[in-house]
Amino acid sequence: MIGIVLIGHGSIKSASGGAMIRLTARLRERGVAPVAEAGFLNYSRPTLAEAIEKCINQGVERLFVQPYFLIDGVYVQNDLAGEIAQHAARWPNVRFVAGRSFGDHPLMSAIALDRVRAADPSLGQSHKESALLLMAHGTPLAEANAPLERITGRLGVATDYCRVTVGYLDCNEPTIPAAIDGLMENGTSRLVALPYFLHRGRHVRDDLPALLAEARQRHPTLEIAEADELGYDLRLAELIAERVKNERI
Repeated sequence: MIGIVLIGHGSIKSASGGAMIRLTARLRERGVAPVAEAGFLNYSRPTLAEAIEKCINQGVERLFVQPYFLIDGVYVQNDLAGEIAQHAARWPNVRFVAGRSFGDHPLMSAIALDRVRAADPSLGQSHKESALLLMAHGTPLAEANAPLERITGRLGVATDYCRVTVGYLDCNEPTIPAAIDGLMENGTSRLVALPYFLHRGRHVRDDLPALLAEARQRHPTLEIAEADELGYDLRLAELIAERVKNERI
């Protein structure tokens, strides 16, 4: 029997992982796998180990581990494979397969575009100097940010914003404040800010609003529209189903 485990980051903010847990139920309902569970890397429960054990206790013999991450950062590239190897040693009769992060899959661009459209139905058409800022976390592995740049490029093609750029919360340049300042220097008068995050955790609830509040103080003439984070979206179930099929679990 096939099983799927989604592994997400986790958050100190309660219920921030609810979207991922709901998605596991949709995977089961859609018949992607008879067993699907969610586990968290930090702060939240269940852990990855608990989610794996729950799957195996239900008779799973082939297990697909899908990182519920936007890019292949340090954890996905360096740590997850080692964790899976440890679990594989504990359960030698179970075939483990590790998936990739969501990356620059076209469905991620489509979800992002819908979040922008909800915040700005005109997508920049009615404002000559409108810009779109994709606010991302970033990773010390610079090459892992390439999917974010490609998503940003697609959003630029799909909209009529004069400028579309990405700013990083941590680890990379430009920072979100520097990106906003740069847009202002280039004549931006209206900004749509998109939190490119999967969960409504501390960064989305606290850090990003604080940065945007500071930007409003620095640039009182700048109009900022705030889009929602990516959050719960059934297209993620479609993406995961495609990954499971391609891996031939």
